[in-house]
Amino acid sequence: MANYHTKLRSYGVPEVMCNALKRKSPADQKSAKGVKKPRKAEVNYLPPYPAGEDEESQEQERIKLLTEVKKKDNNKLIKETMSKTFAHRRNEIVNLSPSIEVIKARWPALFEASHIEDEFQRITRVHLESKFMSKLDEYTPKLLNLFQSKGGTMGLRLQAILLKAPSNPSINVSRDVVIRCLIVYLGESTDQILKEYDDADEDSVSQDLADQKMKIFKIKTSEGADKVGIVLESVTVLIGLTNFPRACSMLVGLTYAVNLAYPKELRYTFEAFQKLFL
Repeated sequence: MANYHTKLRSYGVPEVMCNALKRKSPADQKSAKGVKKPRKAEVNYLPPYPAGEDEESQEQERIKLLTEVKKKDNNKLIKETMSKTFAHRRNEIVNLSPSIEVIKARWPALFEASHIEDEFQRITRVHLESKFMSKLDEYTPKLLNLFQSKGGTMGLRLQAILLKAPSNPSINVSRDVVIRCLIVYLGESTDQILKEYDDADEDSVSQDLADQKMKIFKIKTSEGADKVGIVLESVTVLIGLTNFPRACSMLVGLTYAVNLAYPKELRYTFEAFQKLFL
């Protein structure tokens, strides 16, 4: 394997080059420290630049993209440019590990639902939201039977969630209940992933969200339509989502798009999302 890696390095394969000692900082120049590699079934973790393209040419495309995202009805061109600059973006995110604030400033289009889905598909070759929801619906009857059969303290906590659902729930309500129960069943807490507000003052909500590292927020309004969004590293990266299940799928997509590790307090939940639903 050492000879194989040496050959790949001589060909300039990015997934091998990124772990070369000379590319690491002096404090990390150990072969087993800070190793960058695919962790979550990532097929295109760190792709090479397209033929005829290099860092400089793709940086020019990125700069043009900053202008294009400000125009209306320009989604087709933005999608094409995002696809074209995929290698440049992954090289930057994986190798430099910039903050979410920096990534959002340099790649604002990445933090829109449709582009998160496209990025996830480029990385994993899997359709994000459609696959997540279809698998969630497929496993819902079995999961509900599992939750209802659970006894003891865990069973009481699950029943408290199940009893809140109406007798004939809509598909979105069923999905919401199943995800909440799944989190509890795995020994974790919905409070670690979801923050709910009851028609609270916007300033107080913004101040509270500024302290969140990774969270889905849901603001209940008097009009009846909930405001659902996602915060990463104190930055609101996505708003206008319709419900909690969709926000969960987008949050998984974002962990891939910006190369984040699963939070320790929710590692089983995220692994279930990845391995069971995706």
